[in-house]
Amino acid sequence: QVEPHFLFNTLAGVRSAIATDPSRASDMIDRLVDYLRAAIPRLRSDGGAEATLGSQLDIVRAYLALMHARMPRLSHDIRLPADLAAAPCPPLMLISLAENAVKHGAEPKIGPVHIQIDARRTSPGRVEVTVADNGAGFAEHAQSGGGLGLSNIRERLRQMHGEQASLSLRAQADGGVAATLAWPLE
Repeated sequence: QVEPHFLFNTLAGVRSAIATDPSRASDMIDRLVDYLRAAIPRLRSDGGAEATLGSQLDIVRAYLALMHARMPRLSHDIRLPADLAAAPCPPLMLISLAENAVKHGAEPKIGPVHIQIDARRTSPGRVEVTVADNGAGFAEHAQSGGGLGLSNIRERLRQMHGEQASLSLRAQADGGVAATLAWPLE
């Protein structure tokens, strides 16, 4: 689901930038188009199409590029080994983790924030993706990582893979949070 407030906020940012920084407004529109191109085919899918790690990270990459255009202090890097690009991936979970990193990590922090995403094979039959930020870190009320979005991810993982999949959160030593999604390659 593409959140309406996300679109409204992006379009409001474009409208504001048109008068003050037209090249930034143009960049924001280009990034929004990239995001919609990456996300809409998956949203239109009837569920029969298999999501791949590469396609899911394309959505995340487009989203983070758009957020950088809206919030220039945000930077990001995505590392995906070529041999994992075609690996099956639970759909629309990585974008939720990236959105959380922006909303709860980058937005509340003053100054530059970096989001690092790393995919790796942890054993012959498992893959792990970590979405880490150096943002604001856990709020006192969110130490458990028990928000609705994270609960939904955990439940979907359980339904798809039982106990073989997991979502874990940990505080980063230098601030921020690392969320790691792990699942079996089938």
